[in-house]
Amino acid sequence: MFNVQNIHIEISSKCTLKCPRCPRTELAPEHLNKEITLAEFQLAFPSDVLKEIKSFAFCGDVGDPIYATEFLEIIEYLKVHDIRVIIITNGSYKSTEWWTQLGTLLRLDDQVTFSVDGWDQDSNNLYRVNSNYDSIVTGIKALRVATDCHIVWSTIIFNFNETQLDNIKTTAKELGVDHFQVVNSTKFDGRYLVNGVDPLKPTVTNPTNNYIMTNVSFQDRSIPLIPNRQFHKWAKCLNWQKLMFINVEGLVFPCPWFNTGYQQNPFVQKYKDKLSIKTRPLSDILNDPLWNEFMTSLELSPLDVCKIKCQNS
Repeated sequence: MFNVQNIHIEISSKCTLKCPRCPRTELAPEHLNKEITLAEFQLAFPSDVLKEIKSFAFCGDVGDPIYATEFLEIIEYLKVHDIRVIIITNGSYKSTEWWTQLGTLLRLDDQVTFSVDGWDQDSNNLYRVNSNYDSIVTGIKALRVATDCHIVWSTIIFNFNETQLDNIKTTAKELGVDHFQVVNSTKFDGRYLVNGVDPLKPTVTNPTNNYIMTNVSFQDRSIPLIPNRQFHKWAKCLNWQKLMFINVEGLVFPCPWFNTGYQQNPFVQKYKDKLSIKTRPLSDILNDPLWNEFMTSLELSPLDVCKIKCQNS
């Protein structure tokens, strides 16, 4: 069914940033500023369960993983069990010592992605409001010294940075980053229009005539890939194109899109008490017949989010 070998988890819903189009800012959900503790993580993922897992991707839905109080201890716990980790972060406000400590835990096949949209403090703050550019640079430098893990610089293309991508790429290369990537946002136009214009939308949405929409590798090293499979005609979760997602409340979802808050989800409303790793083991949740209802819905009456993100995409 789902890819339980590779798990995407929101370890923290804390964040220092106030990005205007983040669900944290737009929706102000009730589960802000919470985290999964080391004890809760160990109960959900004891040694016998970790034997079946190859990697954890730490990336928040409304928060950032590096702000979890026991994040380093959780990474250390996973490394005892030889689990690969992928970390996606805005990178702000941590010290050289903190990044060095993280780096001593990471290995060649681990990956840290810094999400940075600007080339200095003022430009990065145009979208990543309340970020701290100097501390991001400090983090990349410290991590580069402490570990051989893959470091990625990821930039969302906006109208304020689309002419500066070469400069941003050069900065990333000089800092010793392994890969530079630029990605499109799905949050343009619609409700974001002001007098008929989206103030953040780039003039060129798909600049495919050069490096922009692909990874630029600065080092001759390959990143281990997570294999996909073909199981369903359109459902990305069943085809392992999206990772199973666990949010900061411990709720287990087929993918990170599954309960974003932007669409109503009757499946989650019905089974919320049964979906949390804080109330019962992950194995019990995945073996529960409730997933038969979800599988049936994909064929007979797909959930709204499934229609938007997979069936009609």
